[in-house]
Amino acid sequence: MKLFVVIGLGQFGRHTAKTLFSRGGDVLAIDKNEMRVDRIKDEVGQAICADASDIDILRSLGVAKADTAIIALGEVDLEASIMICTTLSDLGVGKIIVRAATELQGRILTRVGATRVIYPEKQIGEQLALSILSPGVLDQIILPTGQVVAHVSPLQDFVGITLKEADLEERYQIVLIGIQRPKRSIDDRGELHEELVLYSTPPPDFIVAEDDILVVVGDQSQIEAITHKE
Repeated sequence: MKLFVVIGLGQFGRHTAKTLFSRGGDVLAIDKNEMRVDRIKDEVGQAICADASDIDILRSLGVAKADTAIIALGEVDLEASIMICTTLSDLGVGKIIVRAATELQGRILTRVGATRVIYPEKQIGEQLALSILSPGVLDQIILPTGQVVAHVSPLQDFVGITLKEADLEERYQIVLIGIQRPKRSIDDRGELHEELVLYSTPPPDFIVAEDDILVVVGDQSQIEAITHKE
């Protein structure tokens, strides 16, 4: 099991830690605020109230064995993020992901050991704008390469035809990596339940339905090309 260390348990750090743990990761969550630590202690593998800039404390907690460390401090905690990033680098942690507010902060953090810098507020703003401009995009993740993994409602032109006929890769240079289809059932009490079934390698003769969700990879312009606009 991979060990993930999450430092800083504000809203962003807490959700990151909980998600990693719920997906099977071994999560060590650290914060100097005892209330934040207490709030998450039952939702991760281990939660510790400690100063993460102290290399001796991190060494005693086994942080050097971590596969990935996430520094999720707020934008006003740049100095602390720098100190912790340096400490993690000295311990030999291979992947150090750090939250930053500006490009300048990101460059500084990269110089002291960050292997990846993320800008949550910027990414949320971009995704909100894109969802307004392209309502057919239900969700998307922008990869470090600039490529986009998106969940897209099918255009009406695709509904009722096969994937071979839609020919997304040839016509739009889009790579289809899966299709999610709602599956509805009624339990013994007569209540309706719905779940999404993922077809990870749908065959060429797979017929697209109106309520399907296409999981595709491409650049932003390619994604926009296969989504409707209001």
